[in-house]
Amino acid sequence: MLDGCTTADPVKYTSLQSSSQLSPKEKGEFKYQYTASDADFSKYKSAIIDPVEIYHGDDAQFGDTSGKDQRYIADYIDKIFPKEISRDYNLVQSPGPDTLRFHITLTGVKKSIPVLSTLSHLSSVGLVANAGLQAAGENGTAYGAVYYAVEVYDAATSRLLYAHVTLQTPDALDFTASFGYLDAAREGVRIGAHHLIRKMESLSKKPATNIQESTGSIGNLK
Repeated sequence: MLDGCTTADPVKYTSLQSSSQLSPKEKGEFKYQYTASDADFSKYKSAIIDPVEIYHGDDAQFGDTSGKDQRYIADYIDKIFPKEISRDYNLVQSPGPDTLRFHITLTGVKKSIPVLSTLSHLSSVGLVANAGLQAAGENGTAYGAVYYAVEVYDAATSRLLYAHVTLQTPDALDFTASFGYLDAAREGVRIGAHHLIRKMESLSKKPATNIQESTGSIGNLK
């Protein structure tokens, strides 16, 4: 069971186009990240989504996951991510001045251990162990995970605006993702898609220009 708990961190995959621009992050789910300092995400209203790429570099983290299963998870990303991205952006086929291009690369898949992952979540000892793992931000016992990179470009200029590398896995106490050997990776895809759009929303928020303007607005209300 303890062996099943171990999930390696993602790496700064050397064959990614954004690899040289990524910086490690000590905290948070995005282990490596890049944001262009002068990017104005608030102006983008549309998005192009490239077909998911399966990473073939020597530092890929697929372990014993077969090519067929890699394709299955890539196809699932192709299904889930556009649904989330379309909540905030109009999906288009041609680049424009207000269009982002999302490029997602599947870089690894860790399979769950069937039966063990379920039993370890239903037993009293397993519940205690997984409660501790969840509190520590770790994945559940015998749980799998999905590794991927997101790169976001200005579609008209092909300039990189944002990128991150992450792994996603269900909450340690979510036993519903413990049945099939790819269920945890699938759930990780759903979680990651939601977190990506939340990240893009945070990048699109414009801060107040200065304190005096904010104070003046309050004064006008009085």
